[in-house]
Amino acid sequence: MKNPIKNNRVVGGIHFAIRLLSFAQDMESGCACGEDEKESMISYGCKLLEYQIQTATDKYEIEYLKINNASKKLKQAKKYLR
Repeated sequence: MKNPIKNNRVVGGIHFAIRLLSFAQDMESGCACGEDEKESMISYGCKLLEYQIQTATDKYEIEYLKINNASKKLKQAKKYLR
């Protein structure tokens, strides 16, 4: 199996973490199991986005994170997890 980490990134696209987090936050669940899955996905999205924010070095990626309010989205998602 090839190592999935390339250029200090778990996933190749710079858009992935924000998109995953947004998708997870918009999910609606109809049962307790679904709510647990939603929390897990939000948690994964938070971890990926937090890592991306901390390690971004590419100018385009940093600008993308700023334009899309990545820090604000991360903060909101973490509030949901509390």
